[in-house]
Amino acid sequence: MELLGSYWLRRALARLASLTVYEGQDTRTGMPVMVLVGAKGEPVEAEGSLKVLDRLEDALVLEWPLGAVPLSQYAGVADPDRLAHWVREIAKRLAALEAQGIRYAPRAELVLVKGRSVWLVGPGLEALTGEAAPALLELARLLAGPRWEEFPLREVLARLARGEVGLEALWAPPPEEAPAPEAAKEKEAEARRLPVEVEAAEASPPASPGPPREEPTPSRPRVIRIEEPEDPPFPVVEPRPSRGGRRAVGLVLFLLLLLGAAGAYMGLFRPQGGAARDYPMEFRTDPPTEKALVYVLEAPEGAGLEPGSLLLEAPGRVRFPVPGVYRLRIQVPGREPVDYLLEVPGPPLTIKVR
Repeated sequence: MELLGSYWLRRALARLASLTVYEGQDTRTGMPVMVLVGAKGEPVEAEGSLKVLDRLEDALVLEWPLGAVPLSQYAGVADPDRLAHWVREIAKRLAALEAQGIRYAPRAELVLVKGRSVWLVGPGLEALTGEAAPALLELARLLAGPRWEEFPLREVLARLARGEVGLEALWAPPPEEAPAPEAAKEKEAEARRLPVEVEAAEASPPASPGPPREEPTPSRPRVIRIEEPEDPPFPVVEPRPSRGGRRAVGLVLFLLLLLGAAGAYMGLFRPQGGAARDYPMEFRTDPPTEKALVYVLEAPEGAGLEPGSLLLEAPGRVRFPVPGVYRLRIQVPGREPVDYLLEVPGPPLTIKVR
């Protein structure tokens, strides 16, 4: 594994004429990055494109969103509907680039996806300049693999590559067909008859009083609003004046004093700091002389920890704000980082360095 400045070059994603794209890692933070060696030109700052983090003498360092993977990993295994969503999102970004006068040919290795999000790598660089339509067709054909015949956008992509339609045809709804003349006349006549029939129905008096007719079952379920009743669900017993009124007042005062004493007892003997409770965890290293940096990649809801932030330098002790499963990245100088799922609370964690 090669080291370029402060970045490890883990593996090559794509090799073009004068450009080599690497999956890299920042040795200072352990965060994933993308390193473009031999990049010529200036990448544009556009929606859905990776931002530039650092500029080296002969390379550009771009951000790599946590959890994102190259689209090439889904070649031949992507669900057609999910793939259709990615193709539409890529087409929208290509149309926005064309509006700025930028020609960009997408490649499966240089498109990152995470869920429904899509990022393009390096639009504006010379090595990635090309015709968008045929490149998008080849990208979709590669990813669909043996399921290309059932891909829903296959015909539109073919027409796009032939120049018959534009990129907007991939996401714009098809135009509605004009109704036939006879159907239009019949619809117009029905629209003219409808108010007259409604008025006649409203003006006609009821035939005879009788039991109300049952309404037909509606075609869609009704919305039933459940409101809180104004009356309590239990009978209200109002005290009536009697000679035992003083006795009842005394009984109520006695119960209040008893409840107050119970509350004071629980306040004295319950454990303190319930609202500010934390969960201490100890991190050890083996041998103890080794040092390890522990970063937070994902944390449970409510923890308030920023992804990618440094948690501690082991060995040491950390107090986690909430229980749950934390995804950590452990970085030992001179070694590849390791991702680890830690369940809190739990026993001490020992980091063995070999």
